[in-house]
Amino acid sequence: MNKYKHIIFDLDDTILDFQDSEEKALIQIIKQYELPYDKHTIACYKHINERLWHELEKGLITREQVLTTRFSLFLKEFHIDEDGEKVEVMYREHLNQGHKTVNHAHELLNTLSKQDYKLYIGTNGVGKTQRKRLRDAKLEGYFEQLFISEEMGYEKPNPHFFYYIFDALHISRKEEFLMIGDRLTSDIQGAINVGIDCVWFNPKKNMPIAGSPKSTYTVPNLMQIMDLLEGQS
Repeated sequence: MNKYKHIIFDLDDTILDFQDSEEKALIQIIKQYELPYDKHTIACYKHINERLWHELEKGLITREQVLTTRFSLFLKEFHIDEDGEKVEVMYREHLNQGHKTVNHAHELLNTLSKQDYKLYIGTNGVGKTQRKRLRDAKLEGYFEQLFISEEMGYEKPNPHFFYYIFDALHISRKEEFLMIGDRLTSDIQGAINVGIDCVWFNPKKNMPIAGSPKSTYTVPNLMQIMDLLEGQS
């Protein structure tokens, strides 16, 4: 008998290739403001964006502050004074079009759906964007429910993000849950915060920095999740 019955998947860079979607959307903003399209420009945005999301995960700022300030801060680096909220709207229109999947995502979800597992999405992000991208990728039907931070009012790794899921599903047996995600600071730390097992999806085989949360399992390939699940039978 399988130990795990309920599997929560992160969405970005676990199921959908967010790096691809982000870069394509960012290119459009770079063109709009006639910025140099090079590694420096992209790295500048990503540094600002990552810093703000880390501050959000720590509870220092709100999701709204991330979304309304990241582009104003980015453009300020190029001496452009612009309303960040206005740029965010343009960026999200392009981001909404991105739905490239991570390698083996379709294969894994198709395999799991034929077995006795209940699958869910548990993602930080904007509801309209995440739902459209998942629908366009033709993956929405694999999941029992979609749990999206904007709609829930809580962000991973806040324990209330997961308590919300437990309550919505009316399930108290936490040992039946498995969280799968690519971010140590949100997916893995969030799972640890509520005492459920977790898989760190680490396709680049990055070494965790000192003090990082430790996942129950680590896989570089999504299909390896089948091996660990079969080991629980």
